[in-house]
Amino acid sequence: MIITIIGLGKIGCSLGLALGEKAGDIQRIGHDREINAAQEAKRVGAIDAYAINLHQAVQDADVVFLALPFDQIRETVQQIAQDLTPGAVVIDLSPAKQKVSEWMGSLLPPNRYYIGWNLAINPAYLQDTSKGVSAARRDYFYQGVVAVTAPPGMPAEVYDLMGGLIHRIGSQPLFADMIEMDGVLAEAQVIPQLLSALMVYTLARQPGWREARKFAAQDFWEMGLPIAKSTSAAELSHTLSANRETVERLINDLLTVLVEWREQIHNGEVEGLTQSLLDAQQRFEQWQTERMAANWVLEESGIRREDLPTSREVFGRLVGLGNRKRDRNK
Repeated sequence: MIITIIGLGKIGCSLGLALGEKAGDIQRIGHDREINAAQEAKRVGAIDAYAINLHQAVQDADVVFLALPFDQIRETVQQIAQDLTPGAVVIDLSPAKQKVSEWMGSLLPPNRYYIGWNLAINPAYLQDTSKGVSAARRDYFYQGVVAVTAPPGMPAEVYDLMGGLIHRIGSQPLFADMIEMDGVLAEAQVIPQLLSALMVYTLARQPGWREARKFAAQDFWEMGLPIAKSTSAAELSHTLSANRETVERLINDLLTVLVEWREQIHNGEVEGLTQSLLDAQQRFEQWQTERMAANWVLEESGIRREDLPTSREVFGRLVGLGNRKRDRNK
């Protein structure tokens, strides 16, 4: 099985490292706009080989991962669509599945399949904001969940293959609806990034910022990290536009709460404000505890972790899919 990873940053290289665990049954091909990143990815073992030419990178691939910023996905798919072999599966990792699915539907030739992935990372790395090849980790997705979304009519064997790949990287699959996942990702990722930008934009433009900046410390530092470290301005603006209905609804909810809290402050309603802030603290602490445990699948199913099949067992049953796919399309 040939797997191509386009985009060899932290996520792409972590995928490559995880997929290559006890490798031999797959070949990992990498491509990145920066040749130095591709060379470094090969050096650290995230890929087996790299292709400088994007078209050559995908022409024999069974699976193509797009580990790219959202604003680069459409252009990339336009370039590679006609190079994909019949039966190939294209997987994107972006936070706006409906829009990407529309692009794929209009750009991919028949008998090429689109699947969306969204990865929940190993809780051990929640505070790791480093980027690039050097930040990649083999266990970056261990104890995680991968949300899998797909357009209607996806062949069952493609879902089987997704399950095998997801177990391979140490995660559990969660098959989900695109609309639902766009809402989930807006809440979990996009809105925090937007609020980070909003707070820095607002506070750093205040007349008193010249003095306030001298006293800004850990709280301000951590508040700015999502916009400084997690995304680029272009990627965030494109993501907000692509998922505008959900984003607008969440912004309206935020405005409602802000107005309520402003009124409580204006009226000196200390008790009510305290209760709201306490509720927020408790909800955050509960999330921290649950997120560090990362027992989502087990929590909902009652299955013991030791009873789950190993990634090797699951993937071993599926690794022939690529060959069977080629035979069927001869």
